[in-house]
Amino acid sequence: MLKLIKKQFVLIAVLLGYAPSFVASPLLKKADSLFAAQRFSESRELYSESFNVQKKTSKSDLLKLAFMEEGRDNAVLAIYYLHQFYLFQPENDVKIKIEEMANQNKFQGYSIDEADYAYFLYRTYGPLVEKSLFGMAIALFLFLAYRKIKGVSLGYSPVFTLLFLAASAYFFNFSLPYKRAIVSDEKIFMMSGPSAGSSVVAMLDKGHRLEWTGEEDIWYEVKWNEKKGWVKKTGLLFFL
Repeated sequence: MLKLIKKQFVLIAVLLGYAPSFVASPLLKKADSLFAAQRFSESRELYSESFNVQKKTSKSDLLKLAFMEEGRDNAVLAIYYLHQFYLFQPENDVKIKIEEMANQNKFQGYSIDEADYAYFLYRTYGPLVEKSLFGMAIALFLFLAYRKIKGVSLGYSPVFTLLFLAASAYFFNFSLPYKRAIVSDEKIFMMSGPSAGSSVVAMLDKGHRLEWTGEEDIWYEVKWNEKKGWVKKTGLLFFL
C-alpha cells in the first residue's frame, strides 16, 4: 500500500510538468475524471481505447498508462507506454526507467540509443523541413515568374525549383516508421521465411524489443541476437 501511495505522489509530481498538447476528446475528459477519482481500472480502459483505437494520446496520458500498468505488475505495457513517451520527449530519467525495468524483468533489446533519439528529431522537425522545402519551392517559382516577365534569363532557377518541389513532395508523401517493436504474445516463433511452413529460427518470449527491417502481408522481418527471421504482426506491439 505504501509503495502504491509513493508511486502516486511521484506520478503527480511528474504530471505537473506535462499538460496535454491537444484539446482532449470527451473520452479523454472522462478518463481524466476517473483517474482523478483514483478509479484506475476504468480510466485505464478509456486511455487505452483512445491510444489504440483512436490513435490519440498525450505525454501525460502515456505516463498515466505506464503508472497504472506498473501498478498492475504489467511490466511489458508499462515499458511500452514509457517508450512511447520517450519518442515524444527523450528524457534521460525515462530512458533510465525503461532500461531498469527491462533489466529487472530480463527483457532484451532495450539499450536506448542514437536511433531512438534520431526518430524523435525526425518526428519533431520533419514537418518543419517539409514546410521549409515547399516554401522555398514557391519562392523560387515566384522568382522565375518575375524574371520571365522582366525578360531576364532564367538560368538554373527552374532546376532548383524542381528539386525543391520534388523534395517537398517526397517528405509530404513518405513517412519513416519507427522500426522497433515489442513482443506482446507469451511466446512467438521467428521463422526463416514469411510462412508458417518455414523452419523455426528462434522462439521469442514476451517483452523483448526487436528491430524490424521489412514486411510482407502479415509477416515482419526482424533482427534478433544477430539473426534474421520473420514473425507474425499479431505478436508485436508497434509504436505511434
